Amino acid sequence: MKLGNLRALLGSRFLDLLTIGVVAAFLFPYLFMVSSAFKTRLDTFAYPPIFWGFTPTLEHFENIFSDMNILYYMKNSTIIAVCSTLLTILISIPATYSFARFRFHYKEGVAYGFLFLQMVPGISIVFALFFIAGSLNLSDTHIFLIVVYLLWNVPYAIWMMRGFVEGIPVELEESAMVDGASRFKAFRLITLPLMAGGIAATAILIFIGVWNEFSVAFFLTSTEARTMPTTIAFFMTHSGIKWGPMFATATIGTLPVVIFALLVRRYFISALTFGAVKG
Repeated sequence: MKLGNLRALLGSRFLDLLTIGVVAAFLFPYLFMVSSAFKTRLDTFAYPPIFWGFTPTLEHFENIFSDMNILYYMKNSTIIAVCSTLLTILISIPATYSFARFRFHYKEGVAYGFLFLQMVPGISIVFALFFIAGSLNLSDTHIFLIVVYLLWNVPYAIWMMRGFVEGIPVELEESAMVDGASRFKAFRLITLPLMAGGIAATAILIFIGVWNEFSVAFFLTSTEARTMPTTIAFFMTHSGIKWGPMFATATIGTLPVVIFALLVRRYFISALTFGAVKG
């Protein structure tokens, strides 16, 4: 084997091993959490930690379904995540089209203003939001939490989908309008179907982000609209942390998102690589 080919082969193998190592490092905490959800209380506190060879048990899952009514919180998360995602997409599509196709004063300034809003951490204004919710008698409601998530998700969606719209040749719309179609009809029949991949990718990322959000939901809800991530606080008691039920709840809470992400992973790839191949 030539020296150059040997170096290329060794470099390829090194990259493969490095990739496997990085993936394993990221997967380890999640796999440890899932395995710990099936351990007995004694095995959970074992030192050194037990990774395999223990007898699985479902007692923690039975406890959270019977004592905590976890399905109620999953219902809240589903309602808030789905409604927030749909409203975000409905608002962002016309806004994105305007930024991509029309010319108006201070367009880029407004666009960067949206980006700034998306970059503001929610925890920095959560107390102001808490006061507003109380003033409007909307504390601990699905509606207020959905509206709050729109403040961050709409700017994010606009920036995500803008690249997809700009990647669609404007000549396609112009040809349709020359044939007598209105701008709205050209957008509905040509541009909207072509940007379906961008819409799907954006909706997926927004849904997962809302489902996993903790800090804002923790401060703005208590019982009626409490979401799945905030239930972790239930297991931090004066007598210690209930690790088994906490791991079981986290496993149940992340399972829908993991399955969802695996089913639609090709849209993730589309969203992350679109800018690289645009040309």
